[in-house]
Amino acid sequence: MLFGVAALTLAGLVISALSVVGTDEITETPAFKVKDGAYAVVLDEAIVPYSGSSVTVTAKNSKGTELFVGTASGVDADSYLDGVAQEQISDVSFPKAASHRFTPGDEKPEADIADRDWWISTDTGKTVAKTFDLDAEPQVLVIAPANSDDSLDGTTVSLQMRVKGVFALSLLGIAGTIILAGFSVFFFMRWWASRIRPPKKGAGRPDSSGPKSGDGPNDGNGPGSGRGSDDDSRRGRRKSTDARAGKGEPGPATQPISTVQPGTASQAPPRRRDLRNRRSLRTVTAAMLGSGLVLSGCANMPIAKPSNPDVTPYERTAVRPGEAGKFMTNYTESLDKTLGDKGTDLDKIQAAPLIDHTRAQIQIADKAKQKLRAPNFTEVVAGSPSFTEYPMWFYAFGTADKKSTDGDKQLTQVMLVTRESASSDPLVRSASYIPTDQMPTLMADDKGAVKEGPEDFADDMKTASGDVSSFLVDGKAKSGGPEGLKEGGFKSFRDYLGDLRDKDSGFDKVDVDCKPYEDLKFEDMNLSTENGAIGMGEVRCTLTIKAPSDYALDLGDTVEAVKTNDKVGDTIKVDTAHPYVLMKTGDELTAVATDWNVLSSKVE
Repeated sequence: MLFGVAALTLAGLVISALSVVGTDEITETPAFKVKDGAYAVVLDEAIVPYSGSSVTVTAKNSKGTELFVGTASGVDADSYLDGVAQEQISDVSFPKAASHRFTPGDEKPEADIADRDWWISTDTGKTVAKTFDLDAEPQVLVIAPANSDDSLDGTTVSLQMRVKGVFALSLLGIAGTIILAGFSVFFFMRWWASRIRPPKKGAGRPDSSGPKSGDGPNDGNGPGSGRGSDDDSRRGRRKSTDARAGKGEPGPATQPISTVQPGTASQAPPRRRDLRNRRSLRTVTAAMLGSGLVLSGCANMPIAKPSNPDVTPYERTAVRPGEAGKFMTNYTESLDKTLGDKGTDLDKIQAAPLIDHTRAQIQIADKAKQKLRAPNFTEVVAGSPSFTEYPMWFYAFGTADKKSTDGDKQLTQVMLVTRESASSDPLVRSASYIPTDQMPTLMADDKGAVKEGPEDFADDMKTASGDVSSFLVDGKAKSGGPEGLKEGGFKSFRDYLGDLRDKDSGFDKVDVDCKPYEDLKFEDMNLSTENGAIGMGEVRCTLTIKAPSDYALDLGDTVEAVKTNDKVGDTIKVDTAHPYVLMKTGDELTAVATDWNVLSSKVE
């Protein structure tokens, strides 16, 4: 019975498995039609509740529209499609239809989908398919029209999962079913052959309810008794036995069953039927244990298995490992082109405060008939913490070619880059040089993320910006302030002020007022290093220069090139920028600035 039930159960499982996956070992969901008005179809790979296999998402368009399929971090996909009409696949359960919902929104994103640099993989075509490993790091899959003017009207989407090994296991199941069925027949036949049957007619003992010998008229002494010599011999044996009993002779060793008292004899040995039942039980138990061992071994086989989705917030670094060089190459090429076009499209690669410096440098170079070029870098590294959402930021460090910089020292340019959303491009916000031998070592984790600096370093950055401002005004370095204020760009500015205030300059008065740049929160963007932390800052100064009324103001081509008015007067105001890099090594703070910039001038 047990073998029969097991055989039927196993057969049912095999039939069920083959009906779902077929002999090609593929199970799929019915294709669904994308709702009109949806710009994209979005699938978070983390919600697929299976493991040990791969899933293929296929999209087809019946109208011949070119489709785009791409995978990206959820941080990028969420930001890019924020507020955009989309169809989201919310649940997948093979072979049932995938659950999906429509989210209304804008007709399309701000930027073309194919131009984004954060895609991990992409493909295009009238029919597109993307396969992802269920055991790999999940990403977000996006299907959209390849051209921004098209739509997903007429697009259907389906999912298929490879169920490797099910067909082979089904064959084993069929074999197991046959074996179990054979056992069932075998044991049934044995049971049939050994069952208790009634005695055959005329072959059994005399009926005990009939008249006994000597009780009736035909007791064997009269005619018709039918008793012969055999009966006499049996009677003789009984008499001799009774005689022996009467004389006290020993009888047989075993007492009659009717006279055996409980406890007077040992327990009778088990009957054959009991032994057979026990052997059958042991056989069934062994089969069940063997099946359990086989199934436990299947748990580690490379086949698709149900799994509880672990949907956690996506996170990624602002620049992925290995992409720093690509970013720097694209940036320097774009900067070279922009500088050659006198600043056209500069706002696509830079933002304040750096863009103010570059625009002023373009004006100064144009006035002096000089040509500006972007520096060349021989080595580039980048670092950022992990982000779960935009905006993001990162630091890039480029070791400059010696031909690209002045002086004998090897320099490294430090750049602070921000990115507001996945639809926007990275913008360089600040740039300054440090000696290459002062470049600290960044410590990244296994995902390429660098931790932010300690909390007290943010406080140090705020304090240091005030110390730098104070030094630029009076030339006095405060006790406990950062080292390096009497060197490089800081010293150069103080020397410039000294020249303006020299009696031979002819100016009546030269005043300076300096304040930290506050439109960008530098203190919120810093990185930890092997022995401390690194960050950037900037101070803005305004020089008020007054000349005698009978003198003509002449501060040279640099100040003249950035003049914002043509007014005639004896007072001129000059705005300057002082970017710097702040580094902490142990308990020591060091501020490094290699130069400063004139931004604008105005006659009052």
